[in-house]
Amino acid sequence: MTETELRMTDHELLALLSMTPTESAATTLGLLRLDQYNDDELFHQAGVTTLLVRGLATAQGEKVVPVENAAIVGSVIAQAQEWLQIQLTTPEMHHVLFTVGSNVGAVLLSITPFGVHDVQPIESGPAMLELGLHLSKEYLTAATAGNPATVTIKRLRVDAPDVEASVSAELGEWTLTTAGSKQSYPSAEALEKFRESLA
Repeated sequence: MTETELRMTDHELLALLSMTPTESAATTLGLLRLDQYNDDELFHQAGVTTLLVRGLATAQGEKVVPVENAAIVGSVIAQAQEWLQIQLTTPEMHHVLFTVGSNVGAVLLSITPFGVHDVQPIESGPAMLELGLHLSKEYLTAATAGNPATVTIKRLRVDAPDVEASVSAELGEWTLTTAGSKQSYPSAEALEKFRESLA
């Protein structure tokens, strides 16, 4: 998979996840809120059809299998061991990103409200959390020029409990919220505490 983004629709992602029905695929379906369409045959078939038309899947006998970049994405999300849900919020906007990592690679999904999402390869392992923290810092630093902003990261791993933490920035004061705790810090310290809470 090249560094360029691959655009995929909700129904294409659902079809791709359905081709390899693992526990990891089910977790990804739930995070992307696509599990609500599991029994929608038309939605599913639309995904299969557009994957075929776009050359991202091919028919092998009676089966449809992903190829090229879609095959790489399918392998990652079907064997995922870790997920980050990153929510970026200001009073005017709300944006959601997901990272999905496995032992065969990792991808970043940039979710849009229009059902067409950008998918691009990223480094897996510890680099996934580092990317999430880097995006958080860039977003909060840029947004605090005039807008209050919040970043919430939920980290899920197959071998550890789920953790979630938020950092809000407004007028130079950064507030970290974790389970049962809310405290203000200088920006650099807030980000370090954010990292520790997600470790």
